[in-house]
Amino acid sequence: FAQAIGSKRNSGARPHLSHSLSIMEGCVETSPSLTKGCTPLSVPCVGSAKNSWSDRRQVYELERLEGLVHKDFHLAVLCLVYTGANVVCLVFNSMDEEFREEHRMPFHMLEFWSTFIFAVLQIYIMAFVASGSLCVNPWLLRVVMVFNIAFTFVPAALLAVSVEKFEVLAHEVEYSNEITMAAIDIVMVRALMRNAGAKVLAINYVTALFALAITTTQLGVYNWAEDGEHLAHYFEFCFEMLSSLISFSFCINNSFGSAKLLQQRLDAMQSSWGPDALIHDGSDPISV
Repeated sequence: FAQAIGSKRNSGARPHLSHSLSIMEGCVETSPSLTKGCTPLSVPCVGSAKNSWSDRRQVYELERLEGLVHKDFHLAVLCLVYTGANVVCLVFNSMDEEFREEHRMPFHMLEFWSTFIFAVLQIYIMAFVASGSLCVNPWLLRVVMVFNIAFTFVPAALLAVSVEKFEVLAHEVEYSNEITMAAIDIVMVRALMRNAGAKVLAINYVTALFALAITTTQLGVYNWAEDGEHLAHYFEFCFEMLSSLISFSFCINNSFGSAKLLQQRLDAMQSSWGPDALIHDGSDPISV
């Protein structure tokens, strides 16, 4: 998104792309630190410092929305990669015992390290993507970070040292931490339903019970069922695929929502400043 927002409307000049914020007559001087890392734009000077600052704030908002469109989309793609990793693990778990034993090390590396990477993704989603959609308490975010990051990295690192020595401990920690992942999924599902205009009370309870049922069931199966690890993996990979698809839906919905809002802001500015107020490289009108 590279926009040109023109000079004074009564100057008669066609607006064009600029490589820096133009400081025009009657405008407030802008500190370079405020524009560092942003796409340089020219903003119209309407003859007063107050109006100039308001125009620059509109430009900043457009740049922020454009950044969210791409950021949310990239996170959504990474969530699908985690879905694929769990499909691979599910296929592996369906193979015969001889094959599973032969490829035990790469299987556990894919299982645990992909879970750690997804835990990091969920923290980014809650901290940056969900900031406008969810009321994320800073203390709650800290607690989730401790459980999600530490309790997924530690078992992955232990298994990288020795699968035989730390396999049971690593699975116990991972399965216990999935209760935290289920709580994050519940919050995201609630936001998705609220944004869709649905009555969410019953859905919240059903989703909470379903997610908690899977996580607690797999923990019980692993500890008490015969061939518990093999059976618990089916619960684990199905739950993690569901979790990744919930995060994907949340990110892609936010990406589309930001793109729609960006187009609305561009249309409003174009109506306010004239049909030629927003152009792309001096040629075709911008579109989202």
